[in-house]
Amino acid sequence: MTSSSSLVYVVYLLLFSLPTTAFAAKCAAPPLNLPYRNVSITPGVLTYGIPIHIGSPWQSVALTPSLQLDNTFIPRFTNTCVHNDAMPMSSNNATRRSIPLVKRKEHPGSFEENSSSDGAGKTGWEGDNWWVQCSELYGGGYAPELSSSFHDNGTNDQVRESWLKTAGFSDWHFVTEQFVLADYLDVYARTNEALPEKTNLTTSFILPDAGALFGGMGASALGITPNSTLLRALHDVKMIPSTSWTLTNSSLCLGCTDANAHTSDFQSFKPADRAADSKLPCLIQAKVEALNWHPKKGVEGATLIQDTFTACIDPGVKFLVLPDDARDAFKEIVERDVKGEYEDYIAFKGPPKEDVGILTFRLEGGLVVNVTVPGVGRVGAEEVGEWKVPIGRGGWGAYGNQTWTLGKPFTDRVVIKWDEGAKEYGIANLNDDPSRKEDIQPLGCDEFPKVEKIVTSSPGTGVLVGSVIGGFVGGLVFAMAGLWFFKRGEKGVKSKYEPLEETLPMTRIPTDRRTMDSAMSGALSPPSVRESMRSQMGSRSASPMAPQLVADNSIYEAPEGGTAYPTKRERPEMSGLGLR
Repeated sequence: MTSSSSLVYVVYLLLFSLPTTAFAAKCAAPPLNLPYRNVSITPGVLTYGIPIHIGSPWQSVALTPSLQLDNTFIPRFTNTCVHNDAMPMSSNNATRRSIPLVKRKEHPGSFEENSSSDGAGKTGWEGDNWWVQCSELYGGGYAPELSSSFHDNGTNDQVRESWLKTAGFSDWHFVTEQFVLADYLDVYARTNEALPEKTNLTTSFILPDAGALFGGMGASALGITPNSTLLRALHDVKMIPSTSWTLTNSSLCLGCTDANAHTSDFQSFKPADRAADSKLPCLIQAKVEALNWHPKKGVEGATLIQDTFTACIDPGVKFLVLPDDARDAFKEIVERDVKGEYEDYIAFKGPPKEDVGILTFRLEGGLVVNVTVPGVGRVGAEEVGEWKVPIGRGGWGAYGNQTWTLGKPFTDRVVIKWDEGAKEYGIANLNDDPSRKEDIQPLGCDEFPKVEKIVTSSPGTGVLVGSVIGGFVGGLVFAMAGLWFFKRGEKGVKSKYEPLEETLPMTRIPTDRRTMDSAMSGALSPPSVRESMRSQMGSRSASPMAPQLVADNSIYEAPEGGTAYPTKRERPEMSGLGLR
């Protein structure tokens, strides 16, 4: 071996003998496991999502984690979530509190049902409660005119938003606004026993134009794609560890993963090219090899498909979009009459029942996912009500009616993660054991930074010693204060209860110490104590403590700082005596 080759070999050994952790990315912040929960943005309406505050003063919206957009989509607080501003109005609408709803696509099923009782679309929905209906779908809304920090960027092509281009929706703009994750401070303080340095940031998001529809978006979308602008902004200001994440039906763990949240190994999915196939404009694509329906757990299932199909997987779509043959087979097998079939659900006649059915998906690669469907059961002809099953046509709130999609009913039963370092998604079955304990681990970075905790005290030696010292010092201070007041009484206050000798000429003060002080100018000579006692004993016999009547023209003077037996003197203005 030559000397040059020996040198190369030595360098090779040195490089590959270094610890691999030296090349791992350092986490920019502690883990942030945000709760995915029910929130009440509008009174009386519960929305499931990630709550945020935007604007100044704050306005609240519940966001849905989504792989449909790179940016965050926040709906404008307007009734255009229901209809166009330019919709024709009938002549009698001036006196009606309702607006006619023209039957069209891109409506959620609830709006089509509420448009009229017979589906003709001739009656109107109540114009004063559109905000309730919109809040049920979008988790609130944002009114830019109410915020002093709102800024319209004036453009909608700063970032290539592929889905909005595919959907043909251009009535929107990027705006910049203050942004706060509503649960950030609470989660950070509880996890780290400390307070964060930063709790908010200013970032951009998509806002529909005034009077425009929402482009078929079915939720306020929190974009968590690999190109997510919000996650990048949070990472840049070190509010999250990395742009990797893990999503379950109860939390969004940013820069982290819960090792106990799943019961199976993760099946990997490389992000797909959203522009490669117009029928699959999504990032996670999976081939469904089998789909079976079980009316309840433990009952043998029935096959719903004859051929495999490829579907998008997206937690931002609130329902399932299945091929026509699967939908038709399901409607037939549940043995109920269909009341209506809409973009986001199928409505069956009769109320929901107690049984829980199961849709079993088997994906290429071996992953099997059981999706629960509550409300299964036979109904009688006399029973009224409606059972909604989240299987829709997909013309609204999804990728279209030709793109099969496994939405939130599917993703609620799995754990989805994005590993920024590996550049791949992973899906595993969810551990839904309520007694499981969290085991938060870094994702997309190597180690969480150490956070200096808030110093807290607990009972112990320090507390006991402090109590003893505090008691001793307190007692000493109390004793010194008592001594000081005693000295003051002996030297200062006591003298104030004696006759004010300095206020009278020395020649006027008798040698027998006339009692009490007087502010008289010499008009009357105050009686001595002996004379006063003699006059009182001669007039009546009474207890020394008995109250005594005094003349109306007498006043009392109490020395400053005390209320000892006061000096009694006559008021010159009442006695008619002149002052000298």
